Amino acid sequence: MGVVVRDARRLSPQAQEDLRRRAVAAVKAGHTQAAVSTMLGVSPQAVSRWVNAFDRKGVSQMVRC
Repeated sequence: MGVVVRDARRLSPQAQEDLRRRAVAAVKAGHTQAAVSTMLGVSPQAVSRWVNAFDRKGVSQMVRC
């Protein structure tokens, strides 16, 4: 979990999906959204959006965030 992403928009779609899944998994494992955003190098708002999408619709909706 120690890999920092400089700009997730430059990642491939598959890598972006993996990043979202890792973020949601970390939050579900008990890490705070703030800590996850720092660990992954993304904004806290992005982590919040991904977790909320997952909670609403599951993995299929999270992929589209």
